[in-house]
Amino acid sequence: MITPPPSAKAETILRWIMLAVLVWGTTLAAGSWTFNHDIRRPIIVFACVVGFLGFWNAMLASRRRRLARGDRSRTPA
Repeated sequence: MITPPPSAKAETILRWIMLAVLVWGTTLAAGSWTFNHDIRRPIIVFACVVGFLGFWNAMLASRRRRLARGDRSRTPA
């Protein structure tokens, strides 16, 4: 039996966490819609969740590039 490398397992876990955050944000957006049926509320909530996930992905991509380049001076020991 072949076990996946740790980085592949960590990426899979991160994808599941991001999917859970997206589902959570969708649920919050639906709840904000039921508050007073103003379409702006769920749009704002969902945009904030998507913005957060986008920023998180950008930071992870930046870290991945930095580690691939071999610059380990900024990573904790």
